[in-house]
Amino acid sequence: MFSHITIGTNNFASATDFYKCLLAPLGIKLLALKHNPDRALFTQSRTTSDTAFCVYSPLNGEPATPGNGSMVAFEARTRAQVDDFYAVAMANGATDEGAPGPRPQYSPDYYGAYIRDPDGNKICCVCHSAD
Repeated sequence: MFSHITIGTNNFASATDFYKCLLAPLGIKLLALKHNPDRALFTQSRTTSDTAFCVYSPLNGEPATPGNGSMVAFEARTRAQVDDFYAVAMANGATDEGAPGPRPQYSPDYYGAYIRDPDGNKICCVCHSAD
């Protein structure tokens, strides 16, 4: 359904390091660093043709700002991965937006955690399994 999802950053090197750590528990790795503009592509695949999460310096040269009502949600296979995601986020400068736990208001098996990255982007990690 998606080709890629992009968020902006005001500190490209720091954001790249943050997401390298944050996404590792989910098996998502840095695939490529590109320049002009600076961008980092993260994926579970080894090719650029798969869905990617991208961190960019804004193309228009303006400061990056988080969107009001915008959020990127990463899917975890297990609840333990959600817990790991959250712990890594907190250890690397994220802000808490909702500790790991069930959210039955969304669905019976929904288990998620919510953070804001150092640029203020809202990021979620969710497991839809009862395990």
